[in-house]
Amino acid sequence: MPPIRPRRNAGIALLVLIPLALIATAAWTMSDRTPSSAKASTRPEPALAVLRARLPLNGLLHTPSDASRRVHKAEGQLVASCMADRGFRYTPAPAAPEDDSGTGPALFGIETLDRPDEAGAREPQPSERPQGEGFDRALYGDPDRKISAHNKVLRVSRPATGCLAEAQTRLLGDGGRIRNLALRVQLDQGERDSLQELDKDPAFRAVNTRWRACMARAGITAETPGKLAGSLPPGTDVTTHPSVRADVECKERTGYLERAYARLAAAQQHWLAANEKPRSEWTALRHREDQAARQVLAAGRS
Repeated sequence: MPPIRPRRNAGIALLVLIPLALIATAAWTMSDRTPSSAKASTRPEPALAVLRARLPLNGLLHTPSDASRRVHKAEGQLVASCMADRGFRYTPAPAAPEDDSGTGPALFGIETLDRPDEAGAREPQPSERPQGEGFDRALYGDPDRKISAHNKVLRVSRPATGCLAEAQTRLLGDGGRIRNLALRVQLDQGERDSLQELDKDPAFRAVNTRWRACMARAGITAETPGKLAGSLPPGTDVTTHPSVRADVECKERTGYLERAYARLAAAQQHWLAANEKPRSEWTALRHREDQAARQVLAAGRS
């Protein structure tokens, strides 16, 4: 099942979620040079993929693994077989890319000026091409029958019948799909709650203060990187926009991303410690799903 992703606002809005790293100290030393300097920071920021991989909830919900790749492959085989029985040819979509870092908005505004192709990310996955009502009904079942779950922010629905639902039921077991969906939105809420907790975190507020001072020296007034990114007009080329370039350079000079992700990681870890049951149930479902996927793939090779 693909991860739940929040909407973007004209391609620039912030992702509402993103998980983080482990504990970091609130004390640090940093340069007071202005972002107008042509020199790059002498201390390179850790790769975004590394920072995001340290987020405990990101690891649970979004990080590809050998098990998730097996599940994706097994689900594709099951759906293709089911569709063939109904007279349709189905080609499974490619697995999710390993890393989607690159130019674009993220949790803490625009985090890099690297374009996706420069950062090594894959091309976007092609969407399912329309193939007619019969194909859709075979794949997604009765459009009036859905399973759904919600948290404080969003409601998510999935088909209750059809080849896709049957394949996922085979992997997750009876009742597993609805529980899986409920746990997913509960953990999603954990990401959101952890992000909100950062506003109360002294270390995170301190790095925002440093970033604002750096931006002010460049002649730019901005409250946070997120609000700056959200204020950009639709269609803005973020690789050349002066405010964005100053933003990214100030992040480098102040060590913003490393510290922000570290504090978010700590907030997520605190949330998980207080919500052990959904994490353990989610992990158990992933194990059950992987074991079923192994059986499907072994049968396909025999």
